[in-house]
Amino acid sequence: MIAHIRLSSAFALALTALFFLAPAVHARTDSASSPPKTAKDELGPAEKLALQERRIAEQYKHLENVLLRMAELSAASDPRKAALLKKAVAQSKNQLIAVRLEQLVELLGKDQLSRAIKDQEVLNLDLQSLLDLLMSENGAKSLEEERKRIAKLLKDLNKIIKQEEDVQSRTLGGDNTDRLADEQGKIAEKTGGLAKRMKNDGKKAQGGEQKGKDGTEKAKEGRENSKDGKDKAESGEQKGDPTDQNGEKGQEGQKGQKGQKGQKGQQGQQGQQGEQSDRQQQQDSQQNPTEQRLKAAQKKMEEAKKKLEKAQREGAAEDQEKAIEELKKAQAELEEILRQLREEQIARMLAMLEARFRKMFQMQQEVYIGTLRLDDVPQDRRTHNHEIESSRLSGKESQIVVEVDKALALLREDGTAVAFPEAIEQMREDMLQVVHRLARTKVGKITQGIEEDILEAMKDMIEALKKAQKDLEDKKSQRRQQGAGQPMDPPLIDMLAELRMIRTLQMRVNKRTERYSNMIEGEQADSEELVEALRRLAEREERIYRVTRDIEMGKNK
Repeated sequence: MIAHIRLSSAFALALTALFFLAPAVHARTDSASSPPKTAKDELGPAEKLALQERRIAEQYKHLENVLLRMAELSAASDPRKAALLKKAVAQSKNQLIAVRLEQLVELLGKDQLSRAIKDQEVLNLDLQSLLDLLMSENGAKSLEEERKRIAKLLKDLNKIIKQEEDVQSRTLGGDNTDRLADEQGKIAEKTGGLAKRMKNDGKKAQGGEQKGKDGTEKAKEGRENSKDGKDKAESGEQKGDPTDQNGEKGQEGQKGQKGQKGQKGQQGQQGQQGEQSDRQQQQDSQQNPTEQRLKAAQKKMEEAKKKLEKAQREGAAEDQEKAIEELKKAQAELEEILRQLREEQIARMLAMLEARFRKMFQMQQEVYIGTLRLDDVPQDRRTHNHEIESSRLSGKESQIVVEVDKALALLREDGTAVAFPEAIEQMREDMLQVVHRLARTKVGKITQGIEEDILEAMKDMIEALKKAQKDLEDKKSQRRQQGAGQPMDPPLIDMLAELRMIRTLQMRVNKRTERYSNMIEGEQADSEELVEALRRLAEREERIYRVTRDIEMGKNK
């Protein structure tokens, strides 16, 4: 179905239309607050606005239902996208957006335009917050970009460490101090530049997230202000001075109160801004320890430079040693960040692959059941309709091949697994055989046997992926308890899982060999079809050998 393609983006597009449509109604509401000048139309301005708001409310209800349906449809093929869609629905329900749209219809119908304007302003902020959430679906791409950014920083940091170690070695070795001071100054500049780049890159990476948070905070603030305004209006109506018939005293009192509150509000805002600035500085120092270490290393380098200019070798070497210590601590922190990002990337990919194989397993079961049903019909009783049904099953098998190609592309792109891509490749070849056999209405034991092997291979793959996810969680837990020691860039599938998959492939070849041997009458196969099947099996055995050799030679690293 088309709904499977860019589901949340489609909803985001529809929500964007709503988002721009609502302000249009808001603008007309604002203009309608002035009384009509001439003859009235069949519907008054407020009634027309209420009708338009009603349409928006109905469209939004429909969008919420579509969103839930999209989440159900994409749960098997793309669990991350389904989770995002469900989260968007939950946020919409919590913010009561649909209910508040209905309330706006009532307000406009009652010609309460001033209150409707305020409610629309707050509602627009909530719609923007929801839109930001739906547009944040490219998590995998952002994750890969962040990994590349950190890897580049680490690469540059490693160069600085080598240069600083070289300068320190030459400082202790008696090299010219003027030349060393000049080099030390350049390395200090590079270190400072790296710290600055790290800070700027970090701000860019957090920009989108902060924008979403700001939108949510503004929406909450707007709702609170709107509520306060309503409470104050009601309070003002109840507490009016009965002795002042003209209301002048009440108006003057209100103006005085507003002035005092305005001054207090400005002072309060200035105080809050100062506190936020202090908190931001504290957060920067807490959230960027690596940047702080680079700055500390730069400071030590600058001190070493001054001492080299005075020919104080021992003091300069000590400062260089402290700078190297700070650089290596920063190096360890960047490596830890890379490790965590890689683990998150692996977890996403394993979950995606498992969901895809579960979907393929269901599709393959339907083809297998259909093949058995056709084979139950005796050859002499088969009609053209049976050929059409077999062709339909062939087309369905082709759809499974497309899904397999997507899974294979993910593994090939990652490039750290060897046995798993081979297992999927063999599964794909079996599927292509089924496609061709079903297209020719060959629904006998050989076709059924291949389909059974495909189903068994899918079961093995699903179990292997579940096991890989559990192993990943166990390793993360173990690392938290024991500290460092794990590789910075672990493979998608570890060595043990790869070896288990090779064993599974070999057992599958053994099983098929036994099945074919039972079909041979005499000492040699005389059926051309069976001879071709045995040839394919021999090629598969050769490929299993090559995969085993590649793992032994470390080609999966």
